[in-house]
Amino acid sequence: MLRKGFAERLVESGARLVTQAAEAVMKDPRGQEAVARAIGAAQRGRKRLEDAQTALMKAAGVPGRQDYQDLAKQLARIKRKARELAHKLEVASRPGDGPDGPTTR
Repeated sequence: MLRKGFAERLVESGARLVTQAAEAVMKDPRGQEAVARAIGAAQRGRKRLEDAQTALMKAAGVPGRQDYQDLAKQLARIKRKARELAHKLEVASRPGDGPDGPTTR
């Protein structure tokens, strides 16, 4: 049987203590409220950072994520239309076929 090294025992002990502390905080309503406030602050901070990044990119003339998504949708529509037109050209260029289908002689 292998014995655990000092580092492994230290990590396990630390993880156990952190788990106990987290459980104690989450059992207390004040701890739950503090965690909720911290999460809310982090979410608001992230939103502010995203807004600042968007404004900076716009000021620098760099398109943002939404611009890329809009362009991707537009490109998909153009590709679909090009396929439809290519198919119509192929059908129209077949000998004896017109745009409404094969002609009978």
